[in-house]
Amino acid sequence: MFAALPRKPFYCLYWTTYKCNSRCKFCNIWKMPAFDGYSDAKFSDAQKNLNDLKKIGVKIIDFTGGEPLLNHDLPRILSHAKQLGFITKLSTNGILYPEQAEELRGLVHWIYFSLDTTSREEYERIRGVDGYDKVVESIQIAKTLNQNICLTLTVTNENVDHISTIFDFCRKNKVTVLVHPCFSYFENQSLNRENILKIKKYFWKPYVRMNLPYLDFYFKGGNDIYHPKCKSGRSTIDISPDNCLTTPCFFRTTKKVQINGKLLSLYNSSKWGDLFRNAGKYDFCEHCTFECYFGLSYWDRVLGFDSNIYKQNLTIIKDTVEFLRTYSFRQ
Repeated sequence: MFAALPRKPFYCLYWTTYKCNSRCKFCNIWKMPAFDGYSDAKFSDAQKNLNDLKKIGVKIIDFTGGEPLLNHDLPRILSHAKQLGFITKLSTNGILYPEQAEELRGLVHWIYFSLDTTSREEYERIRGVDGYDKVVESIQIAKTLNQNICLTLTVTNENVDHISTIFDFCRKNKVTVLVHPCFSYFENQSLNRENILKIKKYFWKPYVRMNLPYLDFYFKGGNDIYHPKCKSGRSTIDISPDNCLTTPCFFRTTKKVQINGKLLSLYNSSKWGDLFRNAGKYDFCEHCTFECYFGLSYWDRVLGFDSNIYKQNLTIIKDTVEFLRTYSFRQ
């Protein structure tokens, strides 16, 4: 039965820029020389790619970076994605949002603001910039505009004992928060197993979202290169700012393929399978925990995380509760 399930890509990580105005401790996009000198994603390229992604069958586009609000073509790109009927997500640190909120109004389904603490001093220590007040301002502006938002909380071994303050902030401000452990890329220290269990204790707390099958996967050590679960190229597609496919994934790129307006023909060719055949099997894939590459559709999560349907259904029920608690149908 499972072999007959469709395997078309479901999700696209669209990297709109390598530039960033934050200096986060757990990310090094902003300091990697390999990312210097690249221009931002262009509307002309994105327009063609989005048209092809629609034909391929992708459902969700996550516009990310770097800091996507640094890309001046972003409003036009978001507008075209909306016209094509994608579910759209914008992942941002929120610092520039107050100045761009009106221009972005109605162009994206969900905006995810990064917030890991309610302390200004701790925010600057973690994110490397003085931006806490701007993020709080962004949250309030987005709410007045009926923009659907969610906070993104990156949990590390350093801040895990203080995450309840974020949950109190969310309850007070009536905004949801997506909780995920720090990914193991960029030489980060993985969240230890004891702290994964601490996170799970907050599963039923109002305004809190987390994925139980993924946390189980993380708890067990992530990807096993001898029994890989990675679905890069099968469930998730990466497109870089310089209009390339990055293989096997963005974070461990071994090869970049110029798209040149031919994403659909590339997807339908035998070359696509060759590019992604070894995803999850490289030595550097061992213990990978980057969630988006292990599938975001229902069955990808159940089968990819070796979890049970009960836990996946619990996650969906809880997500639905939080969706109804905060979703604005007036967008």
